[in-house]
Amino acid sequence: MKTDDNTLVREYLATVERESTALPPAARQELLADLSEHIEVARAERPGDVRTILHEVGDPRTIASTALHELGHTTTPPTRTPKRRAPAWLPLLLLVLSGALPYAGDHVLLSWISFTMKITAVVMICRSRYWTAARKWAGLALATFLPVMMNVIWYLTIVAPGNDAVIDTWRWPGAAVGFLLTLAGVGWLWRTRAR
Repeated sequence: MKTDDNTLVREYLATVERESTALPPAARQELLADLSEHIEVARAERPGDVRTILHEVGDPRTIASTALHELGHTTTPPTRTPKRRAPAWLPLLLLVLSGALPYAGDHVLLSWISFTMKITAVVMICRSRYWTAARKWAGLALATFLPVMMNVIWYLTIVAPGNDAVIDTWRWPGAAVGFLLTLAGVGWLWRTRAR
Protein backbone atom coordinates (compact mmCIF):
# COMPACT_ATOMS: atom_id res chain seq x y z
CA MET A 1 0.00 0.00 0.00
CA LYS A 2 1.43 3.28 -1.07
CA THR A 3 1.31 6.41 1.05
CA ASP A 4 -0.21 8.26 -1.90
CA ASP A 5 -3.08 5.76 -1.95
CA ASN A 6 -3.67 6.25 1.77
CA THR A 7 -3.78 10.01 1.25
CA LEU A 8 -6.36 9.59 -1.53
CA VAL A 9 -8.56 7.46 0.73
CA ARG A 10 -8.25 9.90 3.65
CA GLU A 11 -9.15 12.85 1.40
CA TYR A 12 -12.10 10.94 -0.05
CA LEU A 13 -13.47 10.08 3.39
CA ALA A 14 -12.92 13.66 4.59
CA THR A 15 -14.93 14.90 1.61
CA VAL A 16 -17.75 12.46 2.42
CA GLU A 17 -17.68 13.69 6.01
CA ARG A 18 -17.87 17.33 4.91
CA GLU A 19 -20.72 16.63 2.50
CA SER A 20 -22.71 14.70 5.12
CA THR A 21 -22.68 17.29 7.91
CA ALA A 22 -26.49 17.42 7.73
CA LEU A 23 -26.61 13.82 8.96
CA PRO A 24 -26.90 13.14 12.68
CA PRO A 25 -23.42 12.46 14.13
CA ALA A 26 -24.09 8.75 14.77
CA ALA A 27 -25.36 8.18 11.23
CA ARG A 28 -22.42 10.09 9.77
CA GLN A 29 -19.91 7.97 11.74
CA GLU A 30 -21.68 4.76 10.67
CA LEU A 31 -21.59 5.88 7.02
CA LEU A 32 -17.87 6.68 7.22
CA ALA A 33 -17.10 3.36 8.94
CA ASP A 34 -19.04 1.41 6.28
CA LEU A 35 -17.30 3.26 3.44
CA SER A 36 -13.89 2.81 5.02
CA GLU A 37 -14.47 -0.92 5.46
CA HIS A 38 -15.78 -1.29 1.90
CA ILE A 39 -12.74 0.55 0.50
CA GLU A 40 -10.27 -1.53 2.55
CA VAL A 41 -11.87 -4.81 1.40
CA ALA A 42 -11.74 -3.66 -2.23
CA ARG A 43 -8.10 -2.55 -1.82
CA ALA A 44 -7.20 -5.97 -0.38
CA GLU A 45 -8.76 -7.67 -3.43
CA ARG A 46 -7.25 -5.25 -5.97
CA PRO A 47 -4.08 -3.63 -4.61
CA GLY A 48 -2.84 -0.55 -6.41
CA ASP A 49 -6.21 0.26 -7.98
CA VAL A 50 -7.34 2.92 -5.45
CA ARG A 51 -8.49 5.55 -7.94
CA THR A 52 -10.76 3.05 -9.70
CA ILE A 53 -12.13 1.78 -6.39
CA LEU A 54 -12.96 5.31 -5.20
CA HIS A 55 -14.58 6.05 -8.55
CA GLU A 56 -16.70 2.90 -8.22
CA VAL A 57 -17.73 3.77 -4.66
CA GLY A 58 -19.19 7.01 -6.01
CA ASP A 59 -19.20 10.76 -5.71
CA PRO A 60 -19.04 11.92 -2.05
CA ARG A 61 -21.89 14.41 -2.60
CA THR A 62 -24.12 11.70 -4.07
CA ILE A 63 -23.30 9.36 -1.19
CA ALA A 64 -24.20 12.04 1.38
CA SER A 65 -27.39 12.93 -0.49
CA THR A 66 -28.45 9.28 -0.66
CA ALA A 67 -27.77 8.81 3.05
CA LEU A 68 -29.85 11.89 3.87
CA HIS A 69 -32.67 10.66 1.66
CA GLU A 70 -32.64 7.21 3.32
CA LEU A 71 -33.02 8.88 6.73
CA GLY A 72 -36.06 10.78 5.46
CA HIS A 73 -34.33 14.13 5.10
CA THR A 74 -34.64 16.19 1.97
CA THR A 75 -31.52 16.61 -0.11
CA THR A 76 -32.03 20.34 -0.47
CA PRO A 77 -32.00 22.67 2.50
CA PRO A 78 -35.39 24.09 3.40
CA THR A 79 -36.08 27.32 1.60
CA ARG A 80 -37.07 30.35 3.56
CA THR A 81 -40.02 32.22 2.27
CA PRO A 82 -38.99 35.79 1.58
CA LYS A 83 -40.46 38.43 3.83
CA ARG A 84 -43.07 40.54 2.19
CA ARG A 85 -42.08 44.14 1.97
CA ALA A 86 -44.52 46.81 2.90
CA PRO A 87 -45.28 48.97 -0.12
CA ALA A 88 -43.33 52.23 -0.31
CA TRP A 89 -46.50 54.31 -0.17
CA LEU A 90 -47.58 52.97 3.26
CA PRO A 91 -45.02 54.75 5.49
CA LEU A 92 -45.37 57.87 3.35
CA LEU A 93 -49.15 57.85 3.82
CA LEU A 94 -48.63 57.45 7.58
CA LEU A 95 -46.33 60.49 7.55
CA VAL A 96 -48.90 62.61 5.72
CA LEU A 97 -51.72 61.52 8.04
CA SER A 98 -49.58 62.06 11.13
CA GLY A 99 -48.88 65.61 9.93
CA ALA A 100 -52.56 66.41 9.40
CA LEU A 101 -54.24 64.51 12.24
CA PRO A 102 -53.33 66.83 15.16
CA TYR A 103 -55.15 69.69 13.44
CA ALA A 104 -58.36 67.70 12.91
CA GLY A 105 -59.52 68.54 16.43
CA ASP A 106 -58.40 69.47 19.92
CA HIS A 107 -58.60 65.97 21.36
CA VAL A 108 -55.44 64.65 23.06
CA LEU A 109 -56.09 61.19 21.62
CA LEU A 110 -55.55 62.55 18.10
CA SER A 111 -52.12 63.82 19.11
CA TRP A 112 -51.15 60.42 20.51
CA ILE A 113 -52.42 58.62 17.42
CA SER A 114 -50.48 61.07 15.26
CA PHE A 115 -47.32 60.51 17.31
CA THR A 116 -47.69 56.72 17.03
CA MET A 117 -48.23 56.94 13.28
CA LYS A 118 -45.15 59.15 12.87
CA ILE A 119 -42.93 56.78 14.88
CA THR A 120 -44.26 53.79 12.92
CA ALA A 121 -43.58 55.54 9.61
CA VAL A 122 -40.04 56.48 10.66
CA VAL A 123 -39.27 52.89 11.70
CA MET A 124 -40.74 51.52 8.47
CA ILE A 125 -38.66 53.92 6.38
CA CYS A 126 -35.48 53.21 8.35
CA ARG A 127 -35.93 49.46 7.83
CA SER A 128 -37.01 49.75 4.21
CA ARG A 129 -34.89 48.80 1.22
CA TYR A 130 -36.58 51.35 -1.04
CA TRP A 131 -34.12 54.11 -0.10
CA THR A 132 -30.43 54.44 0.59
CA ALA A 133 -29.36 55.59 4.05
CA ALA A 134 -28.60 59.12 2.80
CA ARG A 135 -32.01 59.43 1.15
CA LYS A 136 -33.73 58.15 4.28
CA TRP A 137 -31.99 60.78 6.41
CA ALA A 138 -32.72 63.61 3.99
CA GLY A 139 -36.36 62.65 3.52
CA LEU A 140 -37.00 62.10 7.23
CA ALA A 141 -35.27 65.37 8.13
CA LEU A 142 -37.60 67.24 5.82
CA ALA A 143 -40.77 65.25 6.54
CA THR A 144 -40.47 64.77 10.31
CA PHE A 145 -37.57 66.41 12.11
CA LEU A 146 -38.04 69.94 10.75
CA PRO A 147 -41.81 70.03 11.41
CA VAL A 148 -41.31 68.58 14.90
CA MET A 149 -38.59 71.14 15.71
CA MET A 150 -40.84 73.90 14.37
CA ASN A 151 -43.65 72.71 16.68
CA VAL A 152 -41.32 72.54 19.69
CA ILE A 153 -40.03 76.07 19.06
CA TRP A 154 -43.63 77.26 18.54
CA TYR A 155 -44.69 75.74 21.84
CA LEU A 156 -41.73 77.04 23.85
CA THR A 157 -41.80 80.58 22.49
CA ILE A 158 -45.50 81.26 22.05
CA VAL A 159 -47.81 78.68 23.65
CA ALA A 160 -45.98 78.11 26.95
CA PRO A 161 -45.68 81.84 27.83
CA GLY A 162 -49.44 82.13 27.15
CA ASN A 163 -49.37 84.74 24.40
CA ASP A 164 -52.97 84.14 23.21
CA ALA A 165 -53.03 86.89 20.59
CA VAL A 166 -50.02 85.47 18.77
CA ILE A 167 -51.35 81.91 19.09
CA ASP A 168 -54.61 82.82 17.37
CA THR A 169 -52.87 84.80 14.63
CA TRP A 170 -50.13 82.33 13.73
CA ARG A 171 -51.64 78.92 14.56
CA TRP A 172 -52.87 78.01 11.07
CA PRO A 173 -50.02 79.55 9.06
CA GLY A 174 -47.55 77.68 11.29
CA ALA A 175 -49.51 74.44 10.87
CA ALA A 176 -49.57 74.97 7.10
CA VAL A 177 -45.79 75.45 6.93
CA GLY A 178 -45.20 72.31 9.01
CA PHE A 179 -47.59 70.31 6.85
CA LEU A 180 -45.99 71.63 3.65
CA LEU A 181 -42.56 70.53 4.94
CA THR A 182 -44.01 67.08 5.59
CA LEU A 183 -45.49 66.95 2.09
CA ALA A 184 -42.18 68.07 0.57
CA GLY A 185 -40.27 65.34 2.42
CA VAL A 186 -42.85 62.69 1.50
CA GLY A 187 -42.79 63.82 -2.15
CA TRP A 188 -39.01 63.66 -2.24
CA LEU A 189 -39.01 60.18 -0.69
CA TRP A 190 -41.61 59.04 -3.22
CA ARG A 191 -39.58 60.33 -6.17
CA THR A 192 -36.29 58.81 -4.97
CA ARG A 193 -37.59 55.36 -4.01
CA ALA A 194 -36.12 52.24 -5.61
CA ARG A 195 -38.64 50.45 -7.79
